[in-house]
Amino acid sequence: MLAAVLVSPCAPARAQASPSAEYQVKAAFLLNFARFIEWPADAYAGANAPITFCLFRPDPFGSALDEMTQGKSIDNRSLVVRHVQELPDLKSCQMVFVGDGAEKQLPEILGSLKGSSALVVGESDGFAERGGGIQFYLQNSEVRFSVNVDATKRARLAVSSKLLAFARIVHDANPQKGI
Repeated sequence: MLAAVLVSPCAPARAQASPSAEYQVKAAFLLNFARFIEWPADAYAGANAPITFCLFRPDPFGSALDEMTQGKSIDNRSLVVRHVQELPDLKSCQMVFVGDGAEKQLPEILGSLKGSSALVVGESDGFAERGGGIQFYLQNSEVRFSVNVDATKRARLAVSSKLLAFARIVHDANPQKGI
């Protein structure tokens, strides 16, 4: 399944039949997003600090993301998965996944991350247009994703053109305010 995610711009997932299969695919995407994003040096606590994936409540992945990242590294940085319950704890994350249950808190989440270089990923309708960096969506039972280039620019993230080639590109819905 991971090979399919690496090669294919979209991966099949039957959300209705098996939510765990959908989240295994999404976990593989998160891992691959980290391979195609470059964070500024000051996004890390130090030269040897890990790339930290934070799952903000609720966590729909079970152990899928933990298992996929275990023992792996990207650009000589180990990968760490944290399950975060409180907004202030998100500041130390390079990637933040916001589950459907927390999407109503998106303005507070983005506010708590203002000035940081976190890639904020979610799956609720309109997530990217409301200021999230990447949004998963299903199209014909396949997991796809949108990239908000305004949000990634604000976070000072360099997104590979290889990743953008597979994404639906979106912008902030209300660019005057910019979250």
